[in-house]
Order: sequence, then C-alpha cells, then structure tokens
Amino acid sequence: MDISRLYTLELISALVSVPSLLLITLSLGRWFVRHFRAPLGVRYRIACSAFCSWLPLAIYQSVVSAQLAAHSKAPTDVRVDGAAATPEPFLFPEELLQGLLALSILFSAFVAVQLVRKYFWDGWFERTQDAEAPKFLSDIGSACIIGISIVLILTGVYHKDLSGLQLGSTVSVAVLGFASQDLLGNLLSGVALQIGSPFRKGDWLLLEGKRLQVQEVNWRSTRMRSPDNVLVDVPNKTIAGGTIVNLSAPTPERASTVLVGFEYTAPPEQVKACLIFAASTAKLVMATPPPSALLKDFGDSAVHYEVAFWVAKEEDLTEACDAVRTSIWYEAQRKNLKMPFPMRTLRIERTGKKQADDAQENIFQDPLAKSREG
Repeated sequence: MDISRLYTLELISALVSVPSLLLITLSLGRWFVRHFRAPLGVRYRIACSAFCSWLPLAIYQSVVSAQLAAHSKAPTDVRVDGAAATPEPFLFPEELLQGLLALSILFSAFVAVQLVRKYFWDGWFERTQDAEAPKFLSDIGSACIIGISIVLILTGVYHKDLSGLQLGSTVSVAVLGFASQDLLGNLLSGVALQIGSPFRKGDWLLLEGKRLQVQEVNWRSTRMRSPDNVLVDVPNKTIAGGTIVNLSAPTPERASTVLVGFEYTAPPEQVKACLIFAASTAKLVMATPPPSALLKDFGDSAVHYEVAFWVAKEEDLTEACDAVRTSIWYEAQRKNLKMPFPMRTLRIERTGKKQADDAQENIFQDPLAKSREG
C-alpha cells in the first residue's frame, strides 16, 4: 500500500472529523440549555471549537508519528535520488496543538465556573441554607477553578516545571501578607461571618446605636442601608470583632414600646383600655400578639404609661410608632383623658428690710470686704 496515500487519507479523515465533532458537542450544549437552563453561552462554544479541533488533530498526529516510526525501521520502495527514503507526512506544529488544548482547558474552566455558580451557589446552597449565597465565597471558588486550570495548562500542556516558584511564591506571600494585614483580616472576618451566619441579606442590625439593613457582604466589607436610605460601608473586621445585634432574628416580627403620660386624676384602668384600643387600631400594628399597656412610673407632673405592640418587620417600626402615637392622642381626646404639660413648682423667699440692713452692715464691718472695696 502507498504510504503517502495512507497519510493523506488519515489527514482528510482528521479534518472532516472536526466539524462533525463540533456539531455533536454544540447540539449537546443546546439540549442541555433547553432542558436545564444552563448558562453556557459563548465560553462553551469557544471551548467546544478548541477541543473539537484539537482532538482529531492530536489523534492524527499520534497515529502518523507511530506509523512513521514503524516505517522508518522497515524497507521502503520510495527512493530519493536513487536512495531509499521514508515518506514524510504532513504534521501540524506542536505549538498549534498545545494552543488549542490550552484554550479548551481554560474556557472549559470558565464554563465550570458558571455551572458551579448556578447549580451549587444559586441552587443547592440557597435551598439548604435558605439564604442568598455570599458573593465573595462564590468568587473564591471561581478563582480556585481558574487557578487549577492555569496550573494544569502550564504543567500538563506546556510541561513547565513550577518547583522553582515555591521559594519565590513563599517570599511573595509573606510580603503581601504583611502589607495587606487589614485586607486579609477583613477577608477572614467575612468568611467567619458567612460560616457563623449571624445575619443574612435584608436583616436589620443595631450597630453603634444605629439601625442598618444588610445589603451585601463582599471581600472587604458589609454594605448596609440606613432607614433614610444612606449607604453605610462597614469593614468586616469591625463587625466580627463587636457584638452583633440582629433585629430581624430569630423572626422578622419586632416588638416596640411607646411612652405616654396622663394626669393623676385619670383612672389607670381607663387609661390602659384607651391605650390598648388605640394601639390595636393603629396602622401596621399586628393583631397577634395583641398590644398591652403598663403603668410605668409616677412622674413629677404625670403618670407614665407604656404601651407595647408588635410589627411584622423592622422596616415598619418608625411608621408604626407614629401611627400608635397619633391614635393615642385622638383616642385620649375622645375619652376626655388629659395629657398634662410639664410643670415645675418654684418657691421664692423674699428677704425683709431689717435682714437686708443687717447684711449690709456686716459687709462694711468685714475688713476683707473693706479692703476689696478699697
């Protein structure tokens, strides 16, 4: 059999296999997207193109190289200038095959990142933890996948020896770690917050006396929003090192109280009934548990009462307190219950004429007073 013709047939077979294999993989990808809504996109098509180009060419290259080695040891009928010669088949550059394989591995890693993010972080994690997956943990996982693919390309495709990088990488890590202590501290604190899960996105925290709603936990800090819609960026290290008061846990329902004063002449039971009715009819106040009222203290000018009530979520607290106070005022007017003004009793003592004259005489007899006057 003509060896040159055999090589040509194998080359044609390899080239024809490229579009056929590409069509199969792209059809498989479309089926996967249609049935599982997988986010493959352009990265998947690039990875398929590179892999489907590399695989037939690599097989052709290895088969032809093996045949070439076998025929080089056997007699041949091909002669060049009267001497026996081994037929030279067409071989693809090694750099081309390495580039195609590296490209397929890298973009396959990108596809793996998308699949892990969708099915693990956005799927399994949110179902089991009943919370949104932390963005920076997803980023760490993505960086690990990309890093492994790069190491695989360098060692497995280009056959690079990375053992010489160990000393340099150790020194670099030490220098970077010393220079970025705060950044690493915030990063580790963020990981600790996610593992401990003291709060989640949407929860309200009490931080340094301020009510803040969690918006996002990222690499460096936790972003929160105040009730007046102001963005507050707090370092993770600060939150993890302090006391965390979660106003939305264990349940989003929140209890609150309002203090109000009435005259001493108002019967306490009548006042309590007025307060409970007013709170029950106020907007955003929950019917269960029902509002309650207590006589809190006897003040200087009024008897102080405390009315307690519940709201469904922290966001409703400010508006609910306003509604309760407004309802109490109107209900007190209807029941003819007075809320007294603050009062103070002042006692003024007037000095008689004789006492004033004696005081004036004592001043003149005092030598120190005379010296001061002089």
